[in-house]
Amino acid sequence: MPYCSRCGVEVDPGVEKCPLCNTPIQKLEDISEIKVAKKYPDEPIEESSIKRRTEKEKRMFALEIVSISLALPFLITTFLDLIINKSITWARFPMLGFLFIWGTVAIPLLFPKKPIILVLGEVSFVMGFLALVDYFDDWKLEWYVTYALPIVIVTILFSSLVVLASILVKKKGANIAAFILFGIGGLTFCLEIIISRTISWSLFVLTPTVVIGLFLIYLHYRFTKDIDIKDKLKEKLQI
Repeated sequence: MPYCSRCGVEVDPGVEKCPLCNTPIQKLEDISEIKVAKKYPDEPIEESSIKRRTEKEKRMFALEIVSISLALPFLITTFLDLIINKSITWARFPMLGFLFIWGTVAIPLLFPKKPIILVLGEVSFVMGFLALVDYFDDWKLEWYVTYALPIVIVTILFSSLVVLASILVKKKGANIAAFILFGIGGLTFCLEIIISRTISWSLFVLTPTVVIGLFLIYLHYRFTKDIDIKDKLKEKLQI
């Protein structure tokens, strides 16, 4: 039923004015002519018209955020040391840390699809960082040559062997876990030799990792062999 737009009183059809306030009653044909503002367009906006960042732009934006976030504490630390001590003293260590963080983050963002550059860059930053930390301590290299450098080398060696073995095997499963255990055992053994120049506690790590690793390899190839036999039998039966 029609109603008064002013006082809200319902009136009978055909009444032209409200009996209470004498306001003209709006007709249905008048209401249909009123245009209501639409919240959404009749046709959806094409995705191509919306500008989206490319993967490279996203990486550069992330690098920009990281650079600004690290530059602020870097500058604050530097100026504080200069103001207090009139030279760079203790600030060289946090400054070096900020540069190391920036480098390890920047390399994957700049070279995401170049694994050789990525690995070489990350390793170079780690080795350079450790060398500078040792050198800045008393202006000469001590523990870097005897401990840090050999540890980094053996860590890279065993990590590379595990990754290479995992890539080369055709059927992956429990053998990947075995390769990781072999790497952990070998790395632990070498770390004790580098640090203590003796062999003692590392044998308690090396022995179970080798035994469990061999057991995992046995299980992996035993079950995969049975699966291969079953698949071949199914193929022959189907033929």
